[in-house]
Amino acid sequence: MDYVGRFAPSPTGPLHAGSVAAALASYLHARQHNGRWLLRIDDLDPPRCVAGSAQQIVDLLERLQLHWDGAVYYQRRRRSDHAAVAATLLEQGLAFRCECTRSDLLRFHKVGPLGIRYDGRCRRRHVPADDSAVRVFVDAGIAAFDDLLQGRQATDLSAEIGDYVIFRRDRLPAYHLAAVLDDYDQGITDVVRGSDLLAATCIHVHLAGVLGLPRPRYWHIPVLCTENGEKLSKRHRSAAVAELSAAQIAFSALRHIGAEPPGELAGAAPETLWRWAQEHWRIECLRGQLMRPAA
Repeated sequence: MDYVGRFAPSPTGPLHAGSVAAALASYLHARQHNGRWLLRIDDLDPPRCVAGSAQQIVDLLERLQLHWDGAVYYQRRRRSDHAAVAATLLEQGLAFRCECTRSDLLRFHKVGPLGIRYDGRCRRRHVPADDSAVRVFVDAGIAAFDDLLQGRQATDLSAEIGDYVIFRRDRLPAYHLAAVLDDYDQGITDVVRGSDLLAATCIHVHLAGVLGLPRPRYWHIPVLCTENGEKLSKRHRSAAVAELSAAQIAFSALRHIGAEPPGELAGAAPETLWRWAQEHWRIECLRGQLMRPAA
């Protein structure tokens, strides 16, 4: 199978150093395998999307000379397709409607290491379509996959998460459904992203099985952390990198993914650095390693 990778940021603000590092690892791995590298904007959630952020992401990747293949893919344009699949799963008896609110979940359901565990409260109830979510039935069994960096991953979804949401009460597709369907739609063969999404991947593996879809290979790279051990993210108000020069961002991003570009390349154009990295860096070097704290 020809290699197809992707970078799929959410436009909830400007990219930070951790996002750039993940994009670079994905890009280099695709190019080293003579593959295609796609850009997808995961703009499903209007309340969380910040106006202008999608264009800022595109502009920064262009500045960094991380050239994607084809047109930018906007996830919101697939909402009707996502809704149709959710409806089909309902018709097939593989999913059900749930009217529980978040406050209901917090009151009646257990909170575990992977979040709120749903106990099947609405499984056998007749719930009107209005103001209801759609959940996939999760029966006993282990969802497992072999991550090519992190090793074997296995989760008892029934015990730890329960029936998960694929379509929200506000009539928007959930991330899990959209990610699985859009990866399939785009022909993604390899997903390179941060290890903070390992738990979500077990759900994606389960959902792909329910839908009868092939699943990509997964490479979860160690996330970039602050010196206090917190994941670098917009949630922690991590500084964006847009105010730095492209050369500074590129050189720093290489170091963040474990590459050691020679000092004489400091200040070089990003494309020069990417050529060096395609010859000298391998994603397997990250196996079992931690990224450096952000500078």
